[in-house]
Formats: sequence, C-alpha cells, structure tokens
Amino acid sequence: MRDLNRAGEMAPFSIVVNLIHDNLIRQGVLLAVDSLAKRGLGTPPVPFAFLQFGSGGRFEQAIVSDQDNGLVYDLPDHLDEQEIESVHGYFQLLAAAVVSGLEEAGYPPCQGNVTCLSPRWRGSVAQWVDQLDRWISHPVWENARYLLLASDVRVLYGESAIFTPVLDRFRQLLAGNTFLLDRLVSNTLHYRVPLGLFGRVLPEVTGRFRGAVNIKYGIYLPIVNCVRHFALAHGIFASSTLERLGQLAEKGVWSKSFCDEVAAHFRLIQGLRLIAFLHWEDGLYTSNSYIKLSKLSPDSAVSMREAMKLAIRLQKMTAKLPSSFKG
Repeated sequence: MRDLNRAGEMAPFSIVVNLIHDNLIRQGVLLAVDSLAKRGLGTPPVPFAFLQFGSGGRFEQAIVSDQDNGLVYDLPDHLDEQEIESVHGYFQLLAAAVVSGLEEAGYPPCQGNVTCLSPRWRGSVAQWVDQLDRWISHPVWENARYLLLASDVRVLYGESAIFTPVLDRFRQLLAGNTFLLDRLVSNTLHYRVPLGLFGRVLPEVTGRFRGAVNIKYGIYLPIVNCVRHFALAHGIFASSTLERLGQLAEKGVWSKSFCDEVAAHFRLIQGLRLIAFLHWEDGLYTSNSYIKLSKLSPDSAVSMREAMKLAIRLQKMTAKLPSSFKG
C-alpha cells in the first residue's frame, strides 16, 4: 500500500485506465445496438456518434467513474415527418439501452442528468446547433455549465464528422465573445482550494470523510477549469487538459516552462485520483474523490500542497482573464 500511495509513481497509469474505460464504454454502445436489433427494434437508421463529456471527454477518468455522455445523429433532408419521428424514437430507445447497460457495468448515471437519455444531450445535428444558440444567447449559470460540458466533448464511437458542424458553430459563437467568456469564468471560480494560511492543507473536519481532502473539487477541477478557460479564450478547442497546455505553449499564451510546470502538477493530481479509491472500502462513487492525508507518502503530501498553491495561482490569473479581452 505504501508504494501505491506515491502519487507520482501512479500517474502514468492514467492513460491505461482511460484506454480501458474507452474500450468498456464502446463495447457498451455496441451491445446496446445489438440488443435493439435482437429485440426486433432495428439497427441505427442514420449515421450517429456517441459523445463523451466531463472527465471522459477529457480522457481523464479516474478508476471509478460515472456517465457523462450524449448522442448526435444526422437527419437527411429527404426524410418526411413520420420518418424523422421514427429516427428520433430509435435513438431514444438506444439511449435507454446504453445508459442502462453502462450502469449495469458499473458506471452510474451522472447526478446532473448529463446522459444521452436526456433530450438535452441527444438529438440531430440541427437540434444540437439550435441548442447551442439558445445556451449562448442566454448564458445564465445553468446554460454556462452546459457550454463548459460541451467544450470537453469527445466522439468515442461512431462517425466523428457528424459532430463537426456543432463544434464549428460553438467556435464561431465563442470567438470574440467577451461577455460569454466572463459568464463561463464566473461559473467555475467558486471551487475552493482547501489550503489555508501558511500553506496548511485543510481536510474535512466532520462526517465520514473527516481527515480527507476532496481531490476532485479541491484541486483537479480548479486546474482543469482554469486551463480550459485560457484555451477557449485563445481559440484552442482541444478536449484534454494536457493537449490544451501544449497548445497554450505553442501559441505563446503561456511560456513553455509554465505549461510544463502546470502539466507536471496535473499529472501528479491524476496519480492522486487513481490512489483515492484505495483509501475507502465502501465502493461508493463519491468516495472516489477523497484522499486520506494520513495514508499519503510524505513526498506525495508535499507535492499535493504545491499543486494546491498552483491551483490558487491559476484561479487568480483566470479571474482577470475576461478583462484582458475588453480592451
């Protein structure tokens, strides 16, 4: 157990973990398609793509993960109204089969209802584009959250080109939109990094997570969100944090040395997220986000504190980001 609590040594396994997740989820989609056919409900009537959002979209899932997914499909112009309704009906059935199957495989549905079973995350290309227009024209807190989720999208199964018009529309609507950028930034800076005065880590003091730190909301997401904001503000639409850092360096938005520093801390956090499930025996998804300080090796504890300091620095930089584009 001692060796497994050295986060830096675990970080490289994140790639393996995510490749396994990708394979399992793809198989889940294939099995859902096959199950509909065996039930006499047909095969996909039009080309479609299965989408991953959240940590899955960023290729950053921990060992235990939930579902954040969607469906998009192409509706040919020649279809009549009855045929269109038939297509919508098929993908509603497919969505139900996919979500149910993945849940049975150990992926609980997202508590925020971000699954293809929801009409918000399932539809034709035209429906997706219309929805983006609505979210961006009225960027209240909830719509800003949806846009941030959509910015982390990755096509996991199916034809990637189907989603390209949606991504193109997203990029077009975001370009130069300082008001929207401000709304997106304000949506995520509420995450509090649990680091107090004099660099003291602040664990939970009550409840079953007493003595533990929420690594997901306390360090991981603050870094992810800040890197995402700088990427979007500078026309970078890569979905993973490390890809975004690479392009931020290429564009000269941040120096290469700073991007390398952020990447190193980020990899450490990925290692911590792989360790987290080892600290609990309840098998609950929520436990997967917490690290017990008492079980960390001394060097991992020091590195985690440094990553927290970086997260706070990034949040201060990000808070100033919208104003830098207002001229």
